[in-house]
Amino acid sequence: MQELAVSPDGESVVYARRTVEDGEYRKRLWRVPWRGGRPEQLTRGELDAGPRFSPDGSTILFLSRRSGKVRPWLLPLAGGEPTEIAAPEGDVSSAEWSPDGKRVLLLAPSGEQRFVVGDPAEPLARRIEDLTWRLDGAGIRDELTSLWVVSLRGGKPKRLTDPGSEVFDAAWSPDGERIAFVADLRPESKLREEPQAWQVDAAGGRARKLATLPGEVAAAAWSNAGVLGLIGTSEPAEKLAAWAHYDLYVQERGGLRQLGAELDRSTAFLTTGDLYSAGARQPLVLWLDDETIVTPVCDRGRAHLYRFGLDGRVERLTEGDVVCSFTAVGGGRIATVATEAGRPGEVCAVEDGRLRPLTRDGSRWLGRRRRDPEPFPVPHPDGHEIEAWVVRGRGSPRRKPLVLHVHGGPHVAHGPAPWLEMLALADAGISVVYANPRGSMGYGLDFARAIDGSWGDADADDLLRVVDHAVEEGLGAEDRLGVLGLSYGGYIVNWLLGRRPGRFAAGVSENPVTELTAFMGTGDFGAWIAEIAAGASSLADGRARLADRSPATWIERNEAPLLLLQAEHDMRCPPDQTELVFAALRKLGRPVEMVRYPDESHLMVFTGRPDRRIDRIERIVAWFERHL
Repeated sequence: MQELAVSPDGESVVYARRTVEDGEYRKRLWRVPWRGGRPEQLTRGELDAGPRFSPDGSTILFLSRRSGKVRPWLLPLAGGEPTEIAAPEGDVSSAEWSPDGKRVLLLAPSGEQRFVVGDPAEPLARRIEDLTWRLDGAGIRDELTSLWVVSLRGGKPKRLTDPGSEVFDAAWSPDGERIAFVADLRPESKLREEPQAWQVDAAGGRARKLATLPGEVAAAAWSNAGVLGLIGTSEPAEKLAAWAHYDLYVQERGGLRQLGAELDRSTAFLTTGDLYSAGARQPLVLWLDDETIVTPVCDRGRAHLYRFGLDGRVERLTEGDVVCSFTAVGGGRIATVATEAGRPGEVCAVEDGRLRPLTRDGSRWLGRRRRDPEPFPVPHPDGHEIEAWVVRGRGSPRRKPLVLHVHGGPHVAHGPAPWLEMLALADAGISVVYANPRGSMGYGLDFARAIDGSWGDADADDLLRVVDHAVEEGLGAEDRLGVLGLSYGGYIVNWLLGRRPGRFAAGVSENPVTELTAFMGTGDFGAWIAEIAAGASSLADGRARLADRSPATWIERNEAPLLLLQAEHDMRCPPDQTELVFAALRKLGRPVEMVRYPDESHLMVFTGRPDRRIDRIERIVAWFERHL
């Protein structure tokens, strides 16, 4: 279950359901009544997504690749076939109705290439000055995303924003005369994008500043009464923990006012899991009514829904081991895609502090493979408790194998939610323990900041204490321990194997960061992440610090078998970071194997081709079966 929308009268929910058919992804729209009942399939395209009800509830606006590119389509709910509406060239990433239902705003490529020299079809060269010239999953950012408006009465789409600035979010004003959008319009955006909120007339014209936060704005939307809500960061963008810690604001005559500051939690979905869509990470300002905003809040690995009132009241709407991702509102009602304990995601109605499932698709699919993670809190002598969970392996071997699973980020969180790779390991008789060490989100900003400039210290200490406690509790044998992680998790895998040789009997490192000096140039965010990881602001001033914080510096001390998994088109943690570790260990004759996945980007675990995702899981299980 992925994107969803609630009808204006609150009587039905339309959602996108993704399946795998003949080895390929399919995504179609379904509708389910709010009162419950059998869902009705609405579309039969290959990839249909992003449903939006028209203001009168009669038509669904959605995005589809059925004509070759991702375009906006209209589906009349009274019957009839979908029709495509005009759009700029290139894939459209977002479409939203105007309040009068006569126009649609689109986020789509600008149509102007910035770097190409010569023929765009066969470039002579690319001339690049922007430090933000590439982005994982998007590739070379020759065309940035612009804001467009198209009339449903006919005519061509009109671009409203400068082609040299990326637009991240957009929303109509209540009267349909203006559009709020999130972008960085400064010349300095070529060095680092720090988007803020702007507005432009729907008919076109010069953009005007709407609101500014000390860090950046991630999302903006007006209520029907004209109050602007914002989600963004409260502190300068160079602090990466602050960059991940989103706060909620409203703009009033006296300026910006934060809602829910006392929570000290990020108002965003930040829980990891290979059954979640990366699109759920985009914050949204959802006005339930003129006085209330609803949004997920990252809280101790869970993602609870909260209601924030303009009167200052804050109310949690969900309880228990719940993770809410995609959320929508309509007719005063709230629907969300939620997991609870080991259950996969289902579309749920949010009512009276509980979740009422409206679908059963995920639960039927997972079936007997479900295993609920068990809470496994670990005390730390510094006074904090490390929140952890265990997924127990099938059977009870006398000398139990145990794998430590490290999340990426580092500023995200593990939670009580299903992971396919953990379930596969458990089915193979291998228990998995996973935790939220310092640096994780959902425990306050100070907890997240605790590792800034010193990756591998406090976080690795927390993780090793979790492993020690698990061994003491009989969850795993001392000599049959493995470690597994992706991205920052891969960093920690290589760090622990090199800095604590002999502690783990085997490891699997996927798309890792390993050598911070090179990473500053090869990773799309490397120039900033390397600084945060090592506390070094430049190559000249920080080479020693960068080397000390780089797992590659210490990896030759490792003798444990290491499986390296790498997406070949990863721009976040590029292949050179894996190749360096492979070459260093293989040259010494150590047991190391590198598996590369063509055409895949950093988050292949969520978005990769189905057969590659299966191959990845099978290799992980086989590696630990062989070496543990």
